[in-house]
Amino acid sequence: MIGIDTNILVRYFTNDDLVESKKAAELITSYSNIEASMFINNIVLCELIWVLERGYKYEKAQIVVLLKELLLTIEFFFENHEILWLSCLDYEKYPADFADILIGKLNNKSGCVKNFTFDKTAASALNFELLE
Repeated sequence: MIGIDTNILVRYFTNDDLVESKKAAELITSYSNIEASMFINNIVLCELIWVLERGYKYEKAQIVVLLKELLLTIEFFFENHEILWLSCLDYEKYPADFADILIGKLNNKSGCVKNFTFDKTAASALNFELLE
């Protein structure tokens, strides 16, 4: 298994740099059909979504499709696959950032009974309570 960082995924999905995008595609293709051969950790996934939203102006619907495709691909292995899938589904439904939703779910899995925030958008999602 190899680790994949945010820049590799950004180049692969956006094709914004011909040289780096080609190298990223070649790397990912070289592990095609090899189950759990590429590891994507939670931070990389959160960074990817942030970069696509803020830097590349992807719509949430586009990101949800991309996320679901990534999570369903046999080649990629994730730190918390089930929690990431559930976070993706909530990200699709709520206005909160993906990272905030994931934080709440990971905290709950670790035994937290409540998650507090000052972020009103994050508080709109499950797992968070606004601290007033």
